[in-house]
Amino acid sequence: MFQQPDLDLELRIPDNGTLNVPLIGSVAAAGRTTNSLEDLIRTRLAADFLQSPSVTVTVKEFVKRRVFIVGGVAKPDAYELGPAARMTVLQLVAAAGGLTDRAMKEAVQVIRRQGGGERILLRLPLGEVESRLALGKGDGDLELWPDDLVVVPTSIRTAYVLGAVNKPGSIELPPDRRTTVSMAVSHAGSYTKFASTGNIQVLRRTENGGARHVVVDLDAVLDGRLDLDLAVEPGDVIWVPERGIF
Repeated sequence: MFQQPDLDLELRIPDNGTLNVPLIGSVAAAGRTTNSLEDLIRTRLAADFLQSPSVTVTVKEFVKRRVFIVGGVAKPDAYELGPAARMTVLQLVAAAGGLTDRAMKEAVQVIRRQGGGERILLRLPLGEVESRLALGKGDGDLELWPDDLVVVPTSIRTAYVLGAVNKPGSIELPPDRRTTVSMAVSHAGSYTKFASTGNIQVLRRTENGGARHVVVDLDAVLDGRLDLDLAVEPGDVIWVPERGIF
């Protein structure tokens, strides 16, 4: 704010996308360009408080935008995106060193967070995508959103435990004994202190290629409700969400 040092601010935009600016109160920042935000603040200040205010908005730091890949790739890990960068599933697979010889490329899944924190499962047969690209059709390769998780199943019996656990990643499922959600979380180093253990989400592919979403209350399981401890199947993705701090 030119010549208004008391109004010079450095603010972090919270999850709700709204800034609290002195004099004018709440200002919706999410979805706006810096120029648009300047105009909004300038207009509201000029309406009741300052004469011809000069407002400049700049971005000091962008939040990290990451995508994740686990399973049958050479380097499963989190990969950071630039503020305006775009990445597709095939590009992420390439960044992760390519598929391993045990990868099941026709069963690749993308786990995507929706509003309210719920996760959905998208199926993406990479063989079909590659065939379309060979024909010059680039629409088959899915563009990733920040926080997307790409799961590349392998021929080994594995499931994936992710989210608020101490050792996220894949676990091997023994063929001769039952593995439950509580056991899988334990294999992943148990849950962290911020885990929402009453709302563990299990994402499972169905026979017709769709997705089934099951919620497991681990608190109830640990209190003795063993009947609620879901048996894990190969390819399952177990997501342990974080609870709200406030």
